[in-house]
Amino acid sequence: MAQGERNFWRSRLFVDKAPKPVPAGPRIWFHAASVGEVNGSLGIFKRLGAACPRAALFLSVGTPQGYRFARSHVPDGVQVFPAPVDVPWAVCRTVSRLRPDLFVALESEFWPVLHWCLRKHRIPVVLLNGRVSKRSVGRYRRLSFVFGRVFRAIRWASVKTVEDARRLASLGVPAHRIAVMGSAKYDSLADRADTSVIDAWRRRLEIPDGTPVVVGGSLRGAECRILLEIFKDLKDDHPDLVGLFAPRHLDRVPQMIQWLERHHLPYELLSSFLSQTPKGRGSDWVVVDCIGHLFELYGLGDLIFCGGTLVPVGGHNIVEPVAWGKRVYYGPYTDKVFEEHRVLSRYGVGVMVPDAETLSHRWRDALAAGPLSESAKGAARQALDELTGAADRQVAGLRRFLDRPRAFAPDFP
Repeated sequence: MAQGERNFWRSRLFVDKAPKPVPAGPRIWFHAASVGEVNGSLGIFKRLGAACPRAALFLSVGTPQGYRFARSHVPDGVQVFPAPVDVPWAVCRTVSRLRPDLFVALESEFWPVLHWCLRKHRIPVVLLNGRVSKRSVGRYRRLSFVFGRVFRAIRWASVKTVEDARRLASLGVPAHRIAVMGSAKYDSLADRADTSVIDAWRRRLEIPDGTPVVVGGSLRGAECRILLEIFKDLKDDHPDLVGLFAPRHLDRVPQMIQWLERHHLPYELLSSFLSQTPKGRGSDWVVVDCIGHLFELYGLGDLIFCGGTLVPVGGHNIVEPVAWGKRVYYGPYTDKVFEEHRVLSRYGVGVMVPDAETLSHRWRDALAAGPLSESAKGAARQALDELTGAADRQVAGLRRFLDRPRAFAPDFP
């Protein structure tokens, strides 16, 4: 483990980096698990800063990758710090130091000790971008003696889908406190899709205009091998093809390298292009061995696959490529992104394939057809427009808590 990561985990345990609140304005503590949840907060922070300029905003993050991503992406003025480990001394020290008027959990962060301490200090809890998987519901029910109080104390929950609302209500959140608003994760995507960034990546990776690019993003399990195999087959007929392969978790990188070496295929690591003096690209196979660049790399892609969908994970952010005006391909396992799949497929920019063989065939057809048409790019913009707007709705909902936060304080225990 690198020194920076060791320091991060030490800070989570001993709370030596928790910021001190500024005296003026309401204090709002947001909590995110990792990069995905931080992404979902960006649009909220932008709008909340404009709507409540006196508010002091704090964001705790639970992973080193998410922490680094947050430090470089959240607006100025948002104080980012490592989330306390869910043990009494770390949590209580953080709560005492911040003295928040409102706690905002992002997506599905239900930590028993943290929520116990928030109730003890009568700090209202809000859930934004809420989602609850079918698997999680069973676990929470089995441990209802622990989590029942957590869910009953949530004062307001903005969730992604009707199914999320049903699951949350079944766990104890009063139905009148739940609103289906979608996810704010997509509200910042259009702002971040800057074409000048793509030009910079093309220069860095030495990819000439017109060269077709495959991007495999958020690859899970067998997908790390499957995408490499498909790319290898496509290269036989399209030798100029360039491939960028990003596993969801970096511990998969050595396995991908082993596969490439076993097949005697030269490769590059993306990190080698990020130094002050990047080297020239010597291979068309690029393994993404660092976190935080995938969204921008999607902008390079002509053929894009989003992972966690050919294996039974449930899918990752299939909307990110669409923000660049791209078409995205994914497998049949879309439990976590079904609403997004429904919208993207209706506009023709989301393509579900049943298996790897079909994906390979569809990509061969797409290479033969050439670049995406302007009408398809317009359809991508329309699909993104339909999925955005949640951040505005959520900030409007938050404002009533900021006017009278103690009126929503939970009872203890």
